[in-house]
Amino acid sequence: MSSDPSASIRTTPWNAPDPAQVPDLRAALAAQMRTPFEISRTAKVIAAGRGSFIPPSRNPEGAARTLCEQEYERLTGADLYAVTAEMTRLAVVAGESLPDFRLEPEDLPAPTGFMVFAQPIGSYLNTDGPAPERFPIVAVSWGQYSRPGFPRGGVWITFYTPVDLDGLERQAAELAGRPLRERERTRIRSLSGPLNWDNEAIIGYGSERKASYEPGASHDAKLDEFAPWSQTLRAAWLLMSQPQIADVEELEPSRAVRRRAQKAGLDIHAVRVLHLRRLERDHEAAQDDSASREYTCRWMVRGHWRQQWYPSRGVHRPIWINPHIKGPDGKPLRTGETVHLWDR
Repeated sequence: MSSDPSASIRTTPWNAPDPAQVPDLRAALAAQMRTPFEISRTAKVIAAGRGSFIPPSRNPEGAARTLCEQEYERLTGADLYAVTAEMTRLAVVAGESLPDFRLEPEDLPAPTGFMVFAQPIGSYLNTDGPAPERFPIVAVSWGQYSRPGFPRGGVWITFYTPVDLDGLERQAAELAGRPLRERERTRIRSLSGPLNWDNEAIIGYGSERKASYEPGASHDAKLDEFAPWSQTLRAAWLLMSQPQIADVEELEPSRAVRRRAQKAGLDIHAVRVLHLRRLERDHEAAQDDSASREYTCRWMVRGHWRQQWYPSRGVHRPIWINPHIKGPDGKPLRTGETVHLWDR
């Protein structure tokens, strides 16, 4: 039995869709944004004072309609991405150590996007219900944002969690004081979308962003819970631009998916599937030291960020250096922290 007190806390399960299903997931989510149920639920969140960014309106219902319509527009025009489990794990680790840099429009893979992760990029503990429950963050959308206070504009990010249908049925049964009837369960499932809009963030272009997180912060943020998730997304954007790190496979939608998207008025895009490229022996790293040094072993260099200058843009940008083995071929591999160096 685990001694971890959080081991008994229920976590909403996440069964990631196949990348070929991402277009239909996006379509269902976009349609959800225009339902009275979604608008009403968003209005209740705003009325309870729990919205992060609330557009000006006469009442919570008006603000909710604006937010849902804006999210609908982001989703309908989004480029589509699916991130494999290995690539997701790298993005989380890299995001928690991502150095500060000023985000620019050129750092985004597309102005508007919808990205689904094979594994959660973070989570938080919800204590609003009768029992604590952990909600994982499994997808994000983003789009351009222009409002006062952001002189150069920025990017709006929406974070999504899985829908806990079993939990919704349990709560409804508790309120009713009896087991639910079949038609009641059917109604709950018909009203709920495929994912829940959970939180949102805005990153201004060119603005300073000071952030430092320890390993595990994505699942244990104490104050600004969505900030590590933003860092993971920013890390994913940077990693997918590095061909030595990520393989980007384009998965063309089927004819049936194209017809459904066209009928729903959605932009039709291939799904870009992000794979982690297989790690290989770094032969250059083994030979890059001065001839005046001779190493007596090989050792593992941990993955880390390195700032690289881009002359065409006039900016430094972090690039990820994968874990690799360093040292001369034929020498023993040390797995500890001590590295023996003979310096002539």
